[in-house]
Amino acid sequence: MYFFQSKSWISNVKIVFVGLSIFLFVCGTATNVSAITAQEVMENALEVYEDIDNYKAVVQTYEADSMHASGSIFESQQPIISFNLFFRKPNEHVVKEIGLTKYGIFRIELLSALGTLKDLEIGLKGRESILGQKCYVLEISSAKRPEESAKLWVSQRDWRVAQFSITMASLEIAVTQFKYAFAGRKRGLPVETRSFFPVTKRVLVNRITAYEVNTDIPPEIFKKKETEKQSK
Repeated sequence: MYFFQSKSWISNVKIVFVGLSIFLFVCGTATNVSAITAQEVMENALEVYEDIDNYKAVVQTYEADSMHASGSIFESQQPIISFNLFFRKPNEHVVKEIGLTKYGIFRIELLSALGTLKDLEIGLKGRESILGQKCYVLEISSAKRPEESAKLWVSQRDWRVAQFSITMASLEIAVTQFKYAFAGRKRGLPVETRSFFPVTKRVLVNRITAYEVNTDIPPEIFKKKETEKQSK
């Protein structure tokens, strides 16, 4: 009887040891998979658009009651402003208003934002779920402008930016969410942005259409931007 118990005990120890070995192997593998740096997350987000040198698009801005407003606002309302949006690498964008309006233009041009933020101080602050997506949360700051910071929520699935926020003097100024047409398409430029302004409680929805990618955009379109940069 004692011998039988000893064999059972030895067998149990072996089973526990094997199970523990498998557990440690799995945990070690999971740790290696999740051990990603903030810079790597940013590089993956930029890689989504590596084949886009420039684009132009038409943007229409609508007012909404909340960030969850139905897409029917595009049919039931007239846009409060329309404009042409132009982008070229590495981080330049220009807008040209269509018609006259009393409203100012607000937009978050994603590619120029990524091009500007990639060279600042980037920290990985954890993970959160946004719009049903598991995302890495990046916090961006600059020693030259310590009162300002930004956050990016980058999808773990396809590396697209799900949300972007701007903070000034510890006050959140704007939160923008991005909607894409096709989840599996590499050249996935946003077709809609929704921005919430906590101070005024205002919500603006930008509908982005008529994309033309990697076409010949006259350099003169960006001349104003270059002039502004030289004057600083």
